[in-house]
Amino acid sequence: MRSFAKVPLPFGPLLAGLALASGCQATVGSLGTDDGGSVSSSTGGVRAAGREGAATGNGGNGVGPGVGSGGDVGAGGRGGAGPTAGTDGGSGPVTGVGGNGIITGAGGGIVGGGPSQWSGASFPWEIFTGTVPDVAPAVAPGSTYYADTVNGNDAWDGTSFTFVSGTKGPKKTVSGALAIAALKAGDVILLGGGIYRERPSFKKSGAAGKPITLGSYGHNTGAPIIDGGVKPGTWTRYTAQGQTTVWQTPTSSLPKIGGTGAFPVLSVYVNGPNGESALRETNHGQLEACGTMPPTETQVNISDQSGKWYHDTTAKILYADFGGSLGTGDPNAADVSIVYKSHDINTEVLLDLGVSYHRFVGLTLRAGSWSGAYSQSPGLSFEHCDVKFNGGAGISLGSGGTVAFTRMWMNVLDNWPRFNNGNTGGGWPSALGFYAASNSTSIGNVIYQNGGEGLIFYGTVGTAVSSNDLVKNNVIFDNFSVNLYFDNTQGVTADANFVYNHPFIAGQTFDNLLETSTCYHDDYGRRLYAINLALADEPPSSSDGAAHLANVTVTNNIFAGAERGFLDYYDGDSAANHGLKNCLIANNTWVVSNAPMPGGAGYGWNHQTNPGNDTNSVVENNLIVVQRTGDSFFSASSGVAAGVTVDYNLFSGTWSGTTLASWKTAHPGWDAHSLSADAMLTDVTEFNQTVTQKLVYDWSKALPRVGSPVSRAGITQSARFTTDFTGATRATDVFDIGAIARP
Repeated sequence: MRSFAKVPLPFGPLLAGLALASGCQATVGSLGTDDGGSVSSSTGGVRAAGREGAATGNGGNGVGPGVGSGGDVGAGGRGGAGPTAGTDGGSGPVTGVGGNGIITGAGGGIVGGGPSQWSGASFPWEIFTGTVPDVAPAVAPGSTYYADTVNGNDAWDGTSFTFVSGTKGPKKTVSGALAIAALKAGDVILLGGGIYRERPSFKKSGAAGKPITLGSYGHNTGAPIIDGGVKPGTWTRYTAQGQTTVWQTPTSSLPKIGGTGAFPVLSVYVNGPNGESALRETNHGQLEACGTMPPTETQVNISDQSGKWYHDTTAKILYADFGGSLGTGDPNAADVSIVYKSHDINTEVLLDLGVSYHRFVGLTLRAGSWSGAYSQSPGLSFEHCDVKFNGGAGISLGSGGTVAFTRMWMNVLDNWPRFNNGNTGGGWPSALGFYAASNSTSIGNVIYQNGGEGLIFYGTVGTAVSSNDLVKNNVIFDNFSVNLYFDNTQGVTADANFVYNHPFIAGQTFDNLLETSTCYHDDYGRRLYAINLALADEPPSSSDGAAHLANVTVTNNIFAGAERGFLDYYDGDSAANHGLKNCLIANNTWVVSNAPMPGGAGYGWNHQTNPGNDTNSVVENNLIVVQRTGDSFFSASSGVAAGVTVDYNLFSGTWSGTTLASWKTAHPGWDAHSLSADAMLTDVTEFNQTVTQKLVYDWSKALPRVGSPVSRAGITQSARFTTDFTGATRATDVFDIGAIARP
């Protein structure tokens, strides 16, 4: 049975018998954050509304960031798009400007704003931008407290951001602010920019409608960075083999890492002129042996520009090459954190949240020894945060919550480089995980290059059934194993997300590992090619070991670039009853990569189930594009047809070893109205570019051109949903096929 506990913090799915994974880039830190400067929150930060059906419902009071807090939000049902900018949903009174307020209330939710940009790419809805918000002070009777890691003092009272006189001034640490005796539900703590090198201690809970907010002060002070790593001592050059960019530092006197019973070094985080990155550990014998392995390495093998590190645990010296991150710069003057590994020893979480009803806005969480944030408490939300370079998961929530407009990048450093520390057969955490959750939302997040699943809803406990979970407007790519995963869960909708993989990324694992070890190349190596979407039943994900996947809706998503588009499968004992139960898979676009994958062919949909296990499910209006000969549109056992309606799909590309007519014969009743034709997308080669050519693909290249056969070739789904990937309203009589409706 999989346990949602800090040891282990909720592991992602095992996927032990499958080759599931994507890779990561060795030079992932070279990208900027597109910081657009500070944004005032006097009118809030995010447009909010109750979910569909909530516009006239009886709502709980919405609590915004301050002056811009909205009014009541109707108690609601499934996933609405919310009101227009400048207005609040619900029937209650409106307080402040409202339309841009971040609102949390009974039955309420967060919906995105208008078009936005990230890393040079434009999107039709709001996503993470990297902007540090000016979070507003508390609304009376709430109080506002301040901390400033640069100029603060924990002996002061925290009632002012600048020192006034006596003891009136900001706290220095987050823990100092959280320890204020008068802190209560509805209060706000604002953090000035800078590095808070601590694991804050949370002591008090907020209340429903009155969360305690921990947010960024902003006002051009920069991002408040909560860093769980260890600041190195003095670095000196290491030149024994003629190196010029390799440095060394003693670790014997460092906290957590030095001394008896110390934690191992897990990673080295660097923020330098060439961006942020995690250096790559050498292979010094810690890899799981499998066939012939490449030779081990120590400091003598670290060359200039290699970006590698090695910790001599006997001499207590850490060696690291900073050539790629700092050039010829001095690491003593740089932002460097040593990430230690607490997992399996005495797990330490950066934000260990045993409290309820807290909001986190505009914070950076980095270099935690395991998860960036972990909780099994209700009423938590993370908004406009940057969660990156943590040893384990980014955020793990066991009682639901909201994560909005947040970046989850390069977490699960335990699996960096890929396959490190035994991460070969399963058991890794996910970047963003919701366990046995209801009423949870992931919206507008950017989730990429993590060492576990990108985003996962999973787990069934006892007879409890999850419901009302929403995954919307997220950008998810290049994660390990699966990008978007629903495992042994129920009641979740994934709508209008952009999910993709780049072709194989060199440098994401150890040098010469795939070339030397046939085992890694042919088996484990396939885990470097992520599945874009998976629906599954893994026995460890439920308390009874049975299959409970049901009531999953996947609509209007673009899945591009992966060799494997959509897998629904069972694992182990769940084979007896896994199937698609009350699932809707409609109006999605899959573009299968043209890149080869070791040990197998690519596919659009691989349907693994036993006859009779599918019930009341629909797979309609989907567009599947195959570019490479030998890849398949669908893969399913002959005769598996009962319980799932498959029709009105369009297959663009060459059929491998069969035809549409033969496919229909083998699966009676399926695809009676489906088409096989060129979809005439704007440019499918967009999704074949490497990560060095283009980090963020242009989703609009999946737009069908004028004259495309997708136009009005589907069947209406208007009783289920009415918009497309962009949020545009679809024609109600006949739908176009695919995620994007032709104008």
